[in-house]
Amino acid sequence: MIRKASNTNEDVLMLQKLAKKTFYDTFAYENSEEDMKEYLETAYDFDVLKSEIECETSDYYFYLDGNDAVGFVKVNWADSQTEPDYPDALEIQRIYSLKEYHGHGIGAALMEHAISVARKLKCPMMWLGVEEQNKRAYRFYTKYGFKKVGTHVFMLGEDEQHDSVLVKNLED
Repeated sequence: MIRKASNTNEDVLMLQKLAKKTFYDTFAYENSEEDMKEYLETAYDFDVLKSEIECETSDYYFYLDGNDAVGFVKVNWADSQTEPDYPDALEIQRIYSLKEYHGHGIGAALMEHAISVARKLKCPMMWLGVEEQNKRAYRFYTKYGFKKVGTHVFMLGEDEQHDSVLVKNLED
């Protein structure tokens, strides 16, 4: 089941725990412990997450297995997008599931939900950034019709990384 995250302490804490774990499990193997620690403490700070949830132009959605959040997606539109290049688009800023749930259709369900949000908002396209070495995620996105249009910088602590920017046209 997919449910929109609320600004309750319970939801913010659930998101914080899930976000830190999934990000760490996905990227710790290729980044320094210092950079990971700085990013996790900054990007997934309780107050940062609470303000993102309360923002009128971004939403978090949980994928629940019973009462447990095992995946999530964050979507941004309008001024909440992390890049200004696609002002009418919906950005998927984050989409993750716990490692033990990979291959169970959670990513697909979250992606379909994000697409439905974009359509409801009448966005002509969607975009996201994906780490260039993350072949599994890259294949997943291209399966949904996302195509590489460029790159952008993603700062992980002190490390400047380059992500591919992928775009999906919703008007086809």
